[in-house]
Amino acid sequence: MSNSNFDNEIFKNLSKSLGQNPEEIKKSAQQGNMEALMKNLSPSQKQKVSSMLQNPEATKKLLENPQVQALIRKLQNNG
Repeated sequence: MSNSNFDNEIFKNLSKSLGQNPEEIKKSAQQGNMEALMKNLSPSQKQKVSSMLQNPEATKKLLENPQVQALIRKLQNNG
């Protein structure tokens, strides 16, 4: 799968999970707007995300994932 197809698939899956347009998700992520990304999550989902982000080990593990690293690089380069 090419990087472009992989990225599109990630945003498509996020779109389903978050109930948002893939382009809105991409724009919010590029701007670092977590509130916009989390606006459609259930309270329990928001709590899980907040807990993970407050746990340095969990955050480190997430950020070490090669797929997450590729997505971050893509977002930093504005698509």
